[in-house]
Amino acid sequence: MKKLLMFPLAAVMAAAVCAQPLPSAPGGEKPESAPNEINAGLAADANHPAPPPLLAAQQDTPFSVKTLFSSYKPSIYQVRTINTATGQKTSIGSGFVIGDGKMIATNYHVIADAVNKEKHAIEYIATDDKEGQLRLLAVDVVHDLAIVAADHDLGKPFKLGGVPEQGEALYSLGNPGDLGFIIVDGINNGILQKSARSRILFSGAINSGMSGGPTVNKAGEVIGINVESQGNDIGFLVPASHLAELLKQAESGAVNINESIADQLIADNGKYYAPFFKNDWKKATIGHYTVPTEFGGDLRCWDVSPQQELEDLAASESVICQSDRVTYISGDTQVGRMGFVYSNFYAREPMPAARFYHLYSREYRLPYELRSRRDFGDFACTADFVAIGGKPFKTTYCTQPSKKYIKNGEAISDLYLIAAQIGEKQQGFTITMMLTGIQENLGKRVMAHILEQITWQPN
Repeated sequence: MKKLLMFPLAAVMAAAVCAQPLPSAPGGEKPESAPNEINAGLAADANHPAPPPLLAAQQDTPFSVKTLFSSYKPSIYQVRTINTATGQKTSIGSGFVIGDGKMIATNYHVIADAVNKEKHAIEYIATDDKEGQLRLLAVDVVHDLAIVAADHDLGKPFKLGGVPEQGEALYSLGNPGDLGFIIVDGINNGILQKSARSRILFSGAINSGMSGGPTVNKAGEVIGINVESQGNDIGFLVPASHLAELLKQAESGAVNINESIADQLIADNGKYYAPFFKNDWKKATIGHYTVPTEFGGDLRCWDVSPQQELEDLAASESVICQSDRVTYISGDTQVGRMGFVYSNFYAREPMPAARFYHLYSREYRLPYELRSRRDFGDFACTADFVAIGGKPFKTTYCTQPSKKYIKNGEAISDLYLIAAQIGEKQQGFTITMMLTGIQENLGKRVMAHILEQITWQPN
C-alpha cells in the first residue's frame, strides 16, 4: 500500500519564538585608557551632588572598572513584578535611575505582568537590599522599554548618550537576582543592519537578569539598555535615544497605557510596511509560479520541502518566508509577525482526479496564533474565489481583533489567508499568509500587494 504524504504548513507558520538560556557574565577587569571622567555620565544638581571624580585629570591615567563599580552601584536596581495574591515574583530584571532621580528605566518585558494582569505590582531592591514600591509611568513596547517611579529619591540619575563608534569599549551593568551588582565589559559592534528592530550589537555576555540595566561608555553615558542575549558573548542593546523619547512622555504626565500601546503598534506598522509597496522584491520560481520572496534585510526565506519517500503518492516543494520582527506584549501575546508559505503540490504519477483532490484538500489548512479570549475577539472568516497569476484560486481569509488595542474604531488584529489553486487534476499550488498585530486595512493591502506580484508560466 502506498503511503499518503502529509506535511503541516500550519505548524511551520506558527512556530513560537522562545528565549534561549543566557550565560552568566564573566568576572575580572580589563583596564583601558580614557581621557574623560566617567562621572560625567551622572547629572549633578543641588539635590544630587556630583560623585567624587573617578579619574584624575591626567590623560594617561588608566580607566578603572573598580572605580566604575563603586561609583555606579547605588544607581542600579533590581526590578521585580510581584503577584500580590501570592507575594511571589513573576519576573525579574535590572533598572537604573534616570530623569529627576525618582524614575527607573527598565525593559517592558520585565514589568509586563503588571500591565496585563490583575493583582500584580512592581517593586525594587537596591544594592543595599532596601526594598520599595514602584508605579508605572510609561512604556514603549516596540523597543521593549518602560519607566517606573518611586515617591522618593532613588539616587543619582544617569545621563543618556549617543551610539559610539564601532570598536569602542562598553560596560554593561545590572543587578540580576541573587548575583548582586555586576559589570560585563564588551565591544560596540554597531547598529544591526539586517533587522526590523533598532539594536546595538554588543560583544559581551549579558546575563538574563541584567535585562533593563544600562550599558555605558567610558564617559559614563548610557548608550544602550540591555535587552537580550544569544549566548556566546553576543548581546543586544536598545539605543538610548529611544529611552530619551520615552522619558519625555513620562515627564509630560500620566498616559493611558493601552491607548499608548495601540498608538505605538499602529505607528510602527505604518513605518515598517511602507517600503513593502515598492517593487524591489526578490523573486523565485516554484513550480509554474514566479513569486515574491525576500524584501529588505529582515524578511528571509528558507526551503521547507518535506522529505519524499518512495511510496508517497504525491510530492511538494515548499518555501517559507518570515521576518524577524516580533513585539512582546505579554507572555501569551507577541505581535508583529509576518510570514508566508508557497507550496507546489503534485501527483508523482497519474491518479484519478478524485484521489488527487482528496490528498490536495488536506493542504488547505489555516495557521493561527493561539490567543487569550480575554484579550482577543472571535475569528471572522470569509471564503471567496479569486484569480492569482491568471489562475483560479479558492481563498479563506480570517481576522481576530484585539479587544484592548483600538484607535479610531480600528483594532489591532491578526490576519490569516490561505489560497489554493483549483481546476487542475494532477497538480496544485497553495499560498498561506499570516500577519499579526496589524490594523486590518493595512494588512489587507500588504497581502494584496504580494498576491499581485505572483505570475504563472507554462512549462
